[in-house]
Amino acid sequence: MKPTSLLAIAAGCLIGWQTAFAATVAESVEISDPYVRMVPPTAPASAAFMTIKNTDGKDHSVVSAKGYINKITELHTHIHDNGVMRMRRVEKIDLPAGQTTALQPGGLHIMLINLNEPVKDGQKYQIDLTFEDGSTKTVEAQGRPIVPPRNGMGAGPKMGTGMGPGMKCGGMMMKGPGAMSGAQLSNGRNSNPMRMVMHANPAFPNLTGIAVKNAAELNLSAEQVSELKGWTAKHGDKMQKMFQQVDVLEKELIQDALAGQPKAELMAKFEKTLALRKQIAETKIDCRDNMKKVLSAEQFDKLASIYPMM
Repeated sequence: MKPTSLLAIAAGCLIGWQTAFAATVAESVEISDPYVRMVPPTAPASAAFMTIKNTDGKDHSVVSAKGYINKITELHTHIHDNGVMRMRRVEKIDLPAGQTTALQPGGLHIMLINLNEPVKDGQKYQIDLTFEDGSTKTVEAQGRPIVPPRNGMGAGPKMGTGMGPGMKCGGMMMKGPGAMSGAQLSNGRNSNPMRMVMHANPAFPNLTGIAVKNAAELNLSAEQVSELKGWTAKHGDKMQKMFQQVDVLEKELIQDALAGQPKAELMAKFEKTLALRKQIAETKIDCRDNMKKVLSAEQFDKLASIYPMM
């Protein structure tokens, strides 16, 4: 065999060896502080957060993820639309060369939809990250509350899961990334959103506004959106009037109590506020039932999973 042929074979073997042992994207990223947010036991979804460092000299990306405590896993982010935070699904999470990318509340995160069990404090949950070259990295994310307990009194969520105003049977929104304190909830019609929140029974979620604003994410048809808006147009003004009546009655109760009115008169007025609140709750339930007729079962389940993450 000629020397040149031997050199060619040797070079080919060397290239093949280098290719076989070239680092995958999974090997070039470092994961730190992975955790899964604890949510109420009945919540249908949670989110996983972590820090991802790309130690390579090339840009890479996470293209998918898989959780094992849930049925559906998606890559998500939050965007600010006119000062309002909205959640959106993304096709990938970019990992710039040599930089660290944070998956955190109010920003990029991994959505764990349709939980099989509640997230427990301290328990570890496996999540597989898949990168653009097809390589996979498995991380163990620890269940924990967003905000550490204070003085042993328990933890408070960093992102709100409370219910928004009920006039449109929807529209829960938050200003500022992941802010709970001083959060502004608005359905586009309230002059004082936080006051209206006081009159929304938290036992009955408000979903229509969120469904319409996330129509693309839920894959709603134009007809479905029109039906949802039609229900709101039919009942929204009635709900607004009831909220205003409750607001007036509660102000009068405070003034009358300070003025020394008899207990019987105060309780009679209080009964009126309870009756109005009951009507509001019944209308919200009717709104929920209407949504279940308009949306497919899959769309409604996804909406239910999106709701507590807003």
